[in-house]
Amino acid sequence: MKIYTDQAIRQFQSLQKSGPANAAGQAAGTGKADRVDFSKELQKLQNVKEGSFVDTERQARLEEVKAQIAEGSYRPEAIKVAESLLRYIVEGK
Repeated sequence: MKIYTDQAIRQFQSLQKSGPANAAGQAAGTGKADRVDFSKELQKLQNVKEGSFVDTERQARLEEVKAQIAEGSYRPEAIKVAESLLRYIVEGK
């Protein structure tokens, strides 16, 4: 039992041969290359993943808090800590 005719198979084969190669040939003929631009946020995330990203503001705040803890002068805001803990418990965030 035949599902496809010979003509349908030939059409499909001709598309396979000329499809991607033809498209690449047209792009090469125009002199334009494909280009992908990523947002700055995505680039930051990539840098964080690779371990090469340092958030200078966060790093400065962290050093400030560490110094306060070492001095014994760090006083966290109890309301903010409680809100954060409740959010973590309820939402899992």
